[in-house]
Amino acid sequence: MKFFIVTLSLTLVSFLSQSQNRFFSGPLSRFKATTFLAGGAFYSSPVNTANDNVVLGSHNKNIYFFTDEGKLINTFKAKGWIHATPKVLKDNTVSLGSYDGNIYFFDQLGNLLNKVKPGGSIFTEVAEVGKNKLVFGTNKGEIVVYDRQNEHFKYLKVKKLVHGSPTTLSNGNVAIGSNHRKLYIIDEDANVLSEFKTKGWIMHSKPLQLANGNIIFGSYDNNLYCITPEGNLVWKYKTGGKIHASPVQAADGSIVFGSFDGYVYFLNESGTEMGKFQTGKKVVSTAALINDTTIVVGSIDKNLYYLTTKGEELAHFYADGKIFSSPLVLNNGNVVCSTMDGKVHFVSIEINENTAVFHAVDAELIPGN
Repeated sequence: MKFFIVTLSLTLVSFLSQSQNRFFSGPLSRFKATTFLAGGAFYSSPVNTANDNVVLGSHNKNIYFFTDEGKLINTFKAKGWIHATPKVLKDNTVSLGSYDGNIYFFDQLGNLLNKVKPGGSIFTEVAEVGKNKLVFGTNKGEIVVYDRQNEHFKYLKVKKLVHGSPTTLSNGNVAIGSNHRKLYIIDEDANVLSEFKTKGWIMHSKPLQLANGNIIFGSYDNNLYCITPEGNLVWKYKTGGKIHASPVQAADGSIVFGSFDGYVYFLNESGTEMGKFQTGKKVVSTAALINDTTIVVGSIDKNLYYLTTKGEELAHFYADGKIFSSPLVLNNGNVVCSTMDGKVHFVSIEINENTAVFHAVDAELIPGN
């Protein structure tokens, strides 16, 4: 294992003139980043455990466990790519699916507890339903319900692969999208209660249930949809590109999501545009909430953007790699951001309106496997 330190400090004036403000803009004056180099692309988004450890998987087949400051705790080698986002279950077990067909179960320190093999590669996050059941999709065109207590699988066959992550609704049912262009509402026994058909794949875009019970999600037909749990359309909002990202809702009610057209959109609950922000390339990443009025989101243009819920830029951090996965905001204020060229950044911000500097420190280099 090799370690190196990189420190770069520049004033705002010289930084603007020499680098076109690639790393920083706005009133937030200092970034501090701890960077881990993994040697494999990250499409899996990071999640944090109850003790704020960070878990994510890579296309180099490794599953990584970090502290909230970016120190590597543990690594587990699967037999296939890790594309799915981990899920921390109610008992604090970490579950994660793989292209090797397994769902792995770990404790918070990365020790393997168990694994199950339902059949087919697993791209999706799992959702927890009922007393001890998990719902997820596979590339075999199946929505699977796994009863952990009885070690029993139930399968709902759909016509194409299931690449959309599920959401557990307030009534205990589950919403999940598929490449058959449909969003399904199912119960914990894999029975279809309702469905809604779009004109494009539903890829990754995890449905979000609003306080009024309606469900919103994105489709590759360029629309963000709002439907009732019964599968009736309430409204739709059309963007200029495919929607891969999941929508999130801020405390002020703003609905935030990105599109392949390069914009981050801000809507109200009625589907009316309240603002938008243009990045340099596609926005595949799902936004994360920093506080009631601030979000952070990545772009394929290699920047991590800090925005208000009105679509105003506060700052951006240059991640030096395309950002596909979603950022994670930790309890200590750090933002975890991973890239398609194998970097994991633990980014913190200091506020000082009189100076503006960028620091990258404590970068840990791990040779690729």
